[in-house]
Amino acid sequence: MVDLELDDESITEVDANTTIQEQIQELSKRLQNVNDDLHQQVREKHGALLQQATHAGRFDVALNTLANDVEQIRAAGQRLKTQIDAQYQHVDNQTRILGRLHELSHQLRSAGTLLSLTAKLRATKDVLKQAEIHYELGQLVDDEDLKQIEFVQNARAEVIASRQKLRNLTQMQLVTGLQERNEAQVVNSLKIFKNFNTLQKSLDNLVATFVTDLEQSLRECFAGTDISVLNKGETFNNASSKTSNSMRGPGKTPMLTTTQNFRAKFWKSLHWLLYEELYESCEQVNLLKRGLDQIRQFGFDAGETYDIHKNFWQAVQTLLKKSFVESPAHVTQTLQEGLAKLLTSARGLEERLDGEFLFDNDIFSTLEVGYISKCAANMKACLAGVDLPSNETVDNFIRVASTEISAALIDTRLTNSVVAVFIACGKELCTKLEAQLKLGADAKQVVDIPNFQQTQNVLLANILYYYKDSARRMLADLKVHFTKSKSAAHHDIVKALEQTDILISTILQQIMDSILSTISIILLSMHREPGLNLEKISTSGPSMYMKELQEFINRVWVNHIGPFEDKEIVSKCGHELAKRCIELFVHNASILRPISQAGRQRLKSDCAHMEQALKPICANLPDLGNPARLLRAMSFLIVQPPEELVKQSVGSELLVPSYIVLFLLFGHAGAELQSPHTTANWSNERLIEWLEGHTSEREKLELISGALQRYRDQVRRKNSEQYDEIYPLIVEFFEKALKA
Repeated sequence: MVDLELDDESITEVDANTTIQEQIQELSKRLQNVNDDLHQQVREKHGALLQQATHAGRFDVALNTLANDVEQIRAAGQRLKTQIDAQYQHVDNQTRILGRLHELSHQLRSAGTLLSLTAKLRATKDVLKQAEIHYELGQLVDDEDLKQIEFVQNARAEVIASRQKLRNLTQMQLVTGLQERNEAQVVNSLKIFKNFNTLQKSLDNLVATFVTDLEQSLRECFAGTDISVLNKGETFNNASSKTSNSMRGPGKTPMLTTTQNFRAKFWKSLHWLLYEELYESCEQVNLLKRGLDQIRQFGFDAGETYDIHKNFWQAVQTLLKKSFVESPAHVTQTLQEGLAKLLTSARGLEERLDGEFLFDNDIFSTLEVGYISKCAANMKACLAGVDLPSNETVDNFIRVASTEISAALIDTRLTNSVVAVFIACGKELCTKLEAQLKLGADAKQVVDIPNFQQTQNVLLANILYYYKDSARRMLADLKVHFTKSKSAAHHDIVKALEQTDILISTILQQIMDSILSTISIILLSMHREPGLNLEKISTSGPSMYMKELQEFINRVWVNHIGPFEDKEIVSKCGHELAKRCIELFVHNASILRPISQAGRQRLKSDCAHMEQALKPICANLPDLGNPARLLRAMSFLIVQPPEELVKQSVGSELLVPSYIVLFLLFGHAGAELQSPHTTANWSNERLIEWLEGHTSEREKLELISGALQRYRDQVRRKNSEQYDEIYPLIVEFFEKALKA
């Protein structure tokens, strides 16, 4: 490759101050140098340059040959294109001709089919077969190409007229079949609509017609018209609309009526609307559903996803909910106050339809608030302004509550709401009575006849009982209805009445506590009973403390407990009191020292007298269970010698606790072997209180263990060689009890 580049640096070195001539000479000299260099390079690379020139010539020849070949190919391609275009144009022309012939043939066949089916239609009298023919004619009549052919226009017009006539006839037959419950006629009508491809549209129109008629009837009902006496006429001919329009219209004088008259007509009309008119529509929808099921069985595609039952009922419920929400204020108030009547009609319709159509709860939810408010106002009115409710107040309250609950029992949800109001008002009644309760020392004294405060408390307790008893009688009267409604309201009321038991028990308990306290004092006096340590003593009658106990119980039960009318709670409290009395008697009798064998016989007799003393409290003592058996067992054990006492079984499940047997054994010992409470320097009263507050058997055995340990230490200090003869028996039984 020849290097033709000039030396830029040498050019820039030319002095700018030299003359032009000198510059030209300098440039010429340098150009000559360049030329010489070029010649030198050519001489050096002469062979390579010749070889390149040879190759360039051959390449030029090859290019010329290739250009000729390309030109020949182009000419051949042009000739081939001309031949193909001619053949394609020929084939295209033939194809278009064939297409036109095919289209003409199709139109002729369609026209022939149209004419033949028209003739067949004209000769057929069977409506169902006509519908089948119309099913085949459907696409032919609507074909745009056939509309341009003149000789089929008359046939098309005849088919269209026949189709419209058949549709109208089918519509009338369907309406008649629904009204007359002619299932076969309904099925045939549905088949015809299916052949016309208008089945779903026709069903939608039917549902819309049902809903429209119902909406018109609701308007008439809300306007105070007695729609039950209107001539409804044909369901699908809007006869109801025509009748109502003839009765009411612009410029006509409105009918004046009283509120009572309006409500009477309103509820009569609304009940007729739900129980009769809507029932009729539901029955017709059921008939349509059965018809659809039949044509599906025959192989007709009646729309597997279309559920006329569901669509109709959803539309009806939507209409009712909207109507209740958008009704005038006076109608809304009437609906709210008479919601129970509305639900009675609705549930009656559901029952009449065998549960096939069930109303959603939210349809009537907008009316519940007003109804519950009305119920609450009626119940609270019985208690308003009353500081001390009486039996008459309770009667009025229960009467109103029974009426409201009875009306609401038609619906479980409404029943629960009304019962909740009743429970709240019942709590208010109990609160008013509770505020009048008298507490304190004067309210629970039992040493004298009942004072004013106690009389007042008895009055309050009896009013509470009267309320509880009245509520229970109300529940008994409504029991069958509660069972049908499957509501938890009955249980809620019973549970709420427990508040009355609590209040009555509060009044009774403070008296029972005073009675028990006095009984405890009387029983403690047996430790001061004269003669229990004598060798001879009469056992023909009760002891002095027992006589006092019998007299006290008889007096207090007649004067202080007898006036309470709630015998159930009195009996319950009496049973608890009797159990405590037996427990106190057993404790005092078991720790009684000193006591002779005759004294033990007197105590055994007192056990029998104790049963008689408890008769006013508990008429049938065996009802107490273990406490009654313990008293009988005590009457046996108290006279047993120590050798027999130690043979008693031990264990937590036994009737007589081990510590009682040990206390009885201490009673047979000498004075040096002191009782456990005496060892602890306790009084009899303190021991009894301690035994009541400590129910653990082990704690009581530990108390006895301390007494035994102290006795052993005392014997050792005295250097005595002999223990009390009862001591080994006590230790033996104690160890057996401790192991148990």
